[in-house]
Amino acid sequence: MLKTQRFSSLFRHYAKYHGLRKDDLEYYFVNPLENEDTPETVQLQRGDTIMVRKRRKAEPPEVAADDEEFFRDMRDLLDDDEHMDAIFVVHPIDSVVDTEESEEMDVEDNNSSSSNNDNNKKKKMVEIRAHKCILTARTDYFKALFRKGATSSSSSSSSENKGNKIAFKESGECTIKVDPNFTPEHITYMLEFIYSNRIEKIRSICTEDLLSILHLSDLWLLRDLKRLVEHELIRHHMFVHTVARMYGATEDFNAQRLSRACIEFIMSNLRQVVGNTTFEEEMKNYPHLCIPVLKAAADMIPEGPAHKKQRTGDCSYKTSTPNATGSSPVPEDP
Repeated sequence: MLKTQRFSSLFRHYAKYHGLRKDDLEYYFVNPLENEDTPETVQLQRGDTIMVRKRRKAEPPEVAADDEEFFRDMRDLLDDDEHMDAIFVVHPIDSVVDTEESEEMDVEDNNSSSSNNDNNKKKKMVEIRAHKCILTARTDYFKALFRKGATSSSSSSSSENKGNKIAFKESGECTIKVDPNFTPEHITYMLEFIYSNRIEKIRSICTEDLLSILHLSDLWLLRDLKRLVEHELIRHHMFVHTVARMYGATEDFNAQRLSRACIEFIMSNLRQVVGNTTFEEEMKNYPHLCIPVLKAAADMIPEGPAHKKQRTGDCSYKTSTPNATGSSPVPEDP
């Protein structure tokens, strides 16, 4: 049932007089008055009072936590050596020894000196610590690396039980030996992303280091880090003298997004890129990558009408002389 005319006029007059929207007002008699209420339904009597007040908006809930505070705490966690239980063993930059020089040293030095050299090499290794629980939570690679294998059945021998307790050696020692191609700086950037989901100084990283981090993210299945590095390379590192290096890296590191961006850049700057000696030298290592570039170039060529064969002045060849089998191209009249 709708309001009576007098009751509705009361609400409208009050809202207009006080410069408020009628929908923002709440009306009370004994209980809150609904839009369909009338004096008859609420049993108003002469002299009864209707209370009017402005409807209060629901206050938004307080912010649960500050994101910046969370990222700051996660970065501070990287310096928490007390609770770290995983170690990355990384080769330092200045410890790379040429293979020929190392062979000569082995021939000239005796056994004692060679053992001392081995000890010195071990001391030169850089150890970067991290939390195993953070690593396993962020990527399936470390989750599988640190997973403990199921013990074998009771019928198997004790030696088999002993060998099947862990799936990988790293799950027991919690030590990851990093490939010599990666520097301690690369591992530090990788850990910063794993802990805080960002790299604060990514703009200061050079192209080669970004490609190394891209390789690392592909090797350790860090999909989000891979996407971040690809985006940074596309936005701020793609130039005529660098596109060939990045395009070749897409083949090695399965970077499809970066590959498409490189092809688009090559098509937009075709003359400059083709005339660059760096592009020519890089493509010698990846000749099959020229095929997508050729296909993209072919798509840019507009398809014109088919060329018709021009007629010559001599039309003697069009005579309807029967051929060797007696058939004629033009049927004869009966």
